[in-house]
Amino acid sequence: MWKWTDPDNIKAIILDADSLDEAYLSFPYNQYIPEVQLFFVKDINNMNDKEIEIMGYYDTTTLLQDILIRSKCDSTSIISISNNPIFLKEMMQNHIGTILTCILAKDLLRNTPDFTDCTINSLPKILKGELYGYGAEVYATYGHGFPSMSLLKCKSQILLNDGTEREAIVFMGGRYYSEKHRYLLNDPLSYEVLNFKRNYTDSVDLFFDSVISFIRNYKAIDVLTYIPLKPKDINEKKYDRFRNLKLVNSSQNGIKLQQVLGFNKDFSQKGNDLYVRKEIVKGAFNVLSDIKGKNIIIIDDVYSTGSTIEEAIKTLYENGANKVFAVLLAVNQMTESNIEYHNLICRECGKEMKLKMNKNGKLFFGCSAYKQHKAISTTIDLEQGLNLLKDKNKLEVTNVRDLEDEY
Repeated sequence: MWKWTDPDNIKAIILDADSLDEAYLSFPYNQYIPEVQLFFVKDINNMNDKEIEIMGYYDTTTLLQDILIRSKCDSTSIISISNNPIFLKEMMQNHIGTILTCILAKDLLRNTPDFTDCTINSLPKILKGELYGYGAEVYATYGHGFPSMSLLKCKSQILLNDGTEREAIVFMGGRYYSEKHRYLLNDPLSYEVLNFKRNYTDSVDLFFDSVISFIRNYKAIDVLTYIPLKPKDINEKKYDRFRNLKLVNSSQNGIKLQQVLGFNKDFSQKGNDLYVRKEIVKGAFNVLSDIKGKNIIIIDDVYSTGSTIEEAIKTLYENGANKVFAVLLAVNQMTESNIEYHNLICRECGKEMKLKMNKNGKLFFGCSAYKQHKAISTTIDLEQGLNLLKDKNKLEVTNVRDLEDEY
């Protein structure tokens, strides 16, 4: 889904001429968004004298300021298309909508654009608002899914103890902003990821159930399992989120969630770098039942570095699994911004408004004292609140002095 963009009001498209092929540069964008303005941009160091229709730029910040002035529209009406995830990372940092035309590499998942793996055939659906975005984000926002949703997909090779390699296919439902991230209080999926750790969450259940069905449409699955609680968590009687999933459709179609893996040891991945995470999790799992020759789906909540889920996949393969698919609710994000972030403010008491959930599982925005505000209703429904946040945090035109003028 669009993080910063109003999909019904797109007025300008930035096309990265450094990375896009001719099919995207010559695409008839006006056919799908009438009168949309196109800005073909290129790093000034890669330009030649003949490219008079290309906007050259030294840095993204100055480029966007120039485009805001030329287009005469808000940043919420501007999107960018590129085959370069680093270019789009800079766009995201400036609160610009992003479309990546290739599959996102594993080491770049923590800076995930609004849409990835966009082909020429899928581009019209995105431009017309017919492709809603990543499935878990859609479920968290609307409480239900749509036929036109997408998944983040990551492929990697797992090295087994005998030196052979097996393929790991991981599907992710969207982006998660951790507790230290400035977007956390205002991101529906992030809120539901945290809520899922403590309570049954209907939209999470529906997401997993839909992806399991999606995989089973093209691959026969024998076992559906999950990452279990660690021994310490069991001793502390922590909420076992996966055991409480209903997965109604999967159950009705002959496959039920079961525990296949157990933990050999306790460990924590918080605060560790990639190398330490991989070392800590080695040998952490054991297999509780016969899985030889079986196709398996394993589910978990958040993908950070992939160390835990990859060790789980490795353990399953080492014990004879034929094919393993992993489904994760979200992938942890690192993209931050230098733009000052503004939360919604309660008009009654002036306190910040945060995402909350009512007894029916519906998200809304409210301050800490919203129940005490009897005179007027001070809560804001989710969709309206997200639109207000986009407007409050749009990129503004600023007076940027060209430092070269000082010399």
